[in-house]
Amino acid sequence: MRSLFPPLILITLSSTVAFHAPSFFSSSVRSVHVFPALQASKTSIYDSSHQRRTFLVQATASIAALVTVMPQQAVAAPPFAVIAEELGYFPVTNRAGQTVFIPAKVRRESSEQSVKLAQHLKNIGATMYGAYWCPHCSHQKEIFGSEAWSIVPYVECSTKAFYYDANKVASVRDKVDGFPTWHFPNNKKAGKEWIGGEMPLERIVALSGFKGNFDVTSEGPTVAPSSGACS
Repeated sequence: MRSLFPPLILITLSSTVAFHAPSFFSSSVRSVHVFPALQASKTSIYDSSHQRRTFLVQATASIAALVTVMPQQAVAAPPFAVIAEELGYFPVTNRAGQTVFIPAKVRRESSEQSVKLAQHLKNIGATMYGAYWCPHCSHQKEIFGSEAWSIVPYVECSTKAFYYDANKVASVRDKVDGFPTWHFPNNKKAGKEWIGGEMPLERIVALSGFKGNFDVTSEGPTVAPSSGACS
């Protein structure tokens, strides 16, 4: 486990630097040349959600660089919870010593009916193809909830992801032109075997041929209808 996830525990820089988002810009951090992307004023970083997201992307890249450059010197861990919440993913190191990315955990609790739907999708061989950095994929997972999503067959398509499987992606590359893309083998005759974009659960129910009762209103207000895809 230590060889897989050391960045989650320790990050290299110096024995005195503690990483907290508001204090990234202390004089000690500004003097470290490996962090050029982080040398901005504290106020400008939080002017907008877009700037905040840009900052966290840059911070993640800089953190990943430190893991590669100085892997033996350990200090306080940076706020991965902040990065994961804002971006939906965070960096780790794989067995080959490469920095790759893992999506944040699904936080919403699954309903009983969404768990049954997920089991049905698994039984018919339905699969979602996505990417760790795609916000539509992240929202699709949240719609299912943590327990249900753990059952749904999923293929990670980004080469920079920890769970990337080149063989699985290569076999369907001409079918997946955006994320998420759903594969419903039961719909081959109907011409709806491959469907792109984030979908509400009721549409997945229809496309998958789920026969059980499914009341979308019981999913609660936290699951807002959404659509769209990342390319």
